[in-house]
Amino acid sequence: MTPGLGARESTRALRDGSPSALRSALERWLAVSGRAPYGDQRDAMIGLAPFVDCARRIGQDPGDLLGPVIANCPPWLRQAFAATIGYPDVTLEALGWTVVDTDDGPAYRFAWPE
Repeated sequence: MTPGLGARESTRALRDGSPSALRSALERWLAVSGRAPYGDQRDAMIGLAPFVDCARRIGQDPGDLLGPVIANCPPWLRQAFAATIGYPDVTLEALGWTVVDTDDGPAYRFAWPE
């Protein structure tokens, strides 16, 4: 799972503001990079964070909107998603992400935590 792909997909969905665009973005991201297990749960949470944040920014509950997509994923990824949406201290910023304003609109950016 690469932050770059997640950033591109979630940025497009954020700019579009459409729940269906966000679900499609998550599906594309998962199809390319989201099903192979890796490192630890925090790594998965980092990848999921912009999608969860985007759902909230467009006024949707992430569990309701994205949960059905995640339901088809392996258990380790479902658990990471539940952790990402279930704890108030798991924020976009805590996982190394920011939203920046660009000429094309808002965009997700990732900076490896030091």
